[in-house]
Amino acid sequence: MRMINKITVGVVASALLLTGCGASGGSASKGAANSKDIASKIKAVTDDQLKGTTINLARFFGDCDDTTKNVTDISKATTECEAIQILTNKFVAENKWGIKVKRLGGATWHSFYDGLNAALASTDRPDVTVMHGANLPDYASRGLLLELDNSLGIDLADATDAAKDAIRYEGKNYAVPFDTHAIISHLNMDILEKAGLTNPDGTYDMPTSPEKFLADAEAVKSKTGKNFIDIALSKDPMGERLWMSLIWQQGEEFIDAKTKTVKVNSEASKTALKFMNELVKKGYTTPTHDYDASQQAFMKGESAIMYNGVWAVDQYTKEVPFHYETTNAPMLFSKKFTWANSHTWAIPVQANNDPVKYRAALEFVKFLYGHTGDWAVATGHMASTKTALTSDAYKKAPHRAQYFDTATKYAHMQPRLAKWPAIGDKIQEGIEATWLNNEPVDSALNNLQTDIEGMLK
Repeated sequence: MRMINKITVGVVASALLLTGCGASGGSASKGAANSKDIASKIKAVTDDQLKGTTINLARFFGDCDDTTKNVTDISKATTECEAIQILTNKFVAENKWGIKVKRLGGATWHSFYDGLNAALASTDRPDVTVMHGANLPDYASRGLLLELDNSLGIDLADATDAAKDAIRYEGKNYAVPFDTHAIISHLNMDILEKAGLTNPDGTYDMPTSPEKFLADAEAVKSKTGKNFIDIALSKDPMGERLWMSLIWQQGEEFIDAKTKTVKVNSEASKTALKFMNELVKKGYTTPTHDYDASQQAFMKGESAIMYNGVWAVDQYTKEVPFHYETTNAPMLFSKKFTWANSHTWAIPVQANNDPVKYRAALEFVKFLYGHTGDWAVATGHMASTKTALTSDAYKKAPHRAQYFDTATKYAHMQPRLAKWPAIGDKIQEGIEATWLNNEPVDSALNNLQTDIEGMLK
């Protein structure tokens, strides 16, 4: 999720020259409108036509060519980068058509979309791109992604509900799911035991109400002097993710994607934000921690719980110097939900709608979807199919069984809105002001209500 690799300068630079004039707008929309016709042409591509095709892949996850050259055994992967590169190597080595995959590069996942936007505005677009499920509606709404209907041989019957949500926009599928990644609780069992909060068998029961959560937090603070929970509350979306989750747990949505109804200043929203500020005011968390500071504090044994994603599980398993366990995210109200997103693989619409290229791209993304279990075992992410989640390999991987319910029941995607990335940034900025700048909760949420209503008009 947070790894770095270099941007391929040539692709992005050439694309930037064309960004201002919106070179892709007309052809992309036209291609998307004729999705059924394109699908029929893709299905008509013969094996002979497909042989030796090269496709271009845009992705993040990092650079690791030196450790993955000629490696096709996924069990050798130790990072996200190695896992995706080894799977790519495996596809290239084993596909019967001799399809080759050329990686165009990317950046950190935060800035990857800047380069992707530039490439999609040019005539030098990738044939396949990784895309977070939360970002997909933006691209689908502009006709930039190929609709992947059922006739193309992608069987989603086995996919989890969260995985299906991640690839869908307005009732149509525009990608294949690769994983679900959600927020869970990472536990320092040594601190929890010292605070007297563990059971006789050494386990810890996460609180199921705000009152019990605050009581456990006070026990940790008074008996150990440590933070109860570390959350990246500064310059990071973790606070936004917790706030959303607490609203969902009260049985509400803060935005209805279908009706565009905004309820950012509802009582449930206020309850969630006031609770988070209570954690800050009572010294149970450090509001100035960004992601790196939050993670380092937990890994050094300075907090009992880390509010972070599943992508960190394997790293913590290997590196922390204390007894480490995981469990589902804090569930403090009547419903059980936690923030989730997804890595998906999408096929951008091309100016020439070459069915051979589309077919080659389709074979690659189908291969990756089929290896969701291998990816999940190697990275800590949650597989996108029920079969993979219940496989022996997945269940035996470190801690995966401890957040199985998150993978199958609790993962909750953000609203399926084309403007969600901008709205999410606005929410993060607005709620951060309450604990960083002492902005009153009611004022902050009323301002957000007005801003988001304006953004959706």
